[in-house]
Amino acid sequence: MDIPQEQLRVIVLPADPVPVEDPRPERYTHDNNQIATIGTNIGNINQAAGIAAAFDANTNKPFFLSAVRYQSTAGLTNTIGKYWGGMNPNNPLTGPMVNRIVVSAPYDAKLAAAGAVAYEFQGSDAPVGFTTITSGVTAGTIGETLDVSFTATTGYLYHRFVLTGDGISSVSVAQLQIYRVS
Repeated sequence: MDIPQEQLRVIVLPADPVPVEDPRPERYTHDNNQIATIGTNIGNINQAAGIAAAFDANTNKPFFLSAVRYQSTAGLTNTIGKYWGGMNPNNPLTGPMVNRIVVSAPYDAKLAAAGAVAYEFQGSDAPVGFTTITSGVTAGTIGETLDVSFTATTGYLYHRFVLTGDGISSVSVAQLQIYRVS
């Protein structure tokens, strides 16, 4: 007439789940064709953390961890960008068609310490003789983000973002994201 002890009961496990038939990661397009993580870095905004800091996929960083030029050069001569040579194995002399850029300033600095300045996004098939794809003026605010979309007409081997300098103040880019036409 003993009462059964519950902790001594037989444990009844449910049936095993049905296995996944093809357990591979799904195919997807990463971040709307953002391609700035590939290619070779180019430019002269190479102080502080260097050019590579502008392409490390981290938009939230301070001035000293960004690509910086402590004393800018006067005019539209402060550059940061990519060389895409060898990206297209079928035709290594052509680069991607780009239709959008996103440029982020450090969270504690402006793109150009001088304030609002002109910028250009340029392309070329050689390291000289760049063609302006789009241009504008920065707002001159701390932590500014430029999100510029445009119509792509030509693929270039070189793309670069250019800031106007005054020869005295610094220029800095926390992140440059380049998107190609899908």
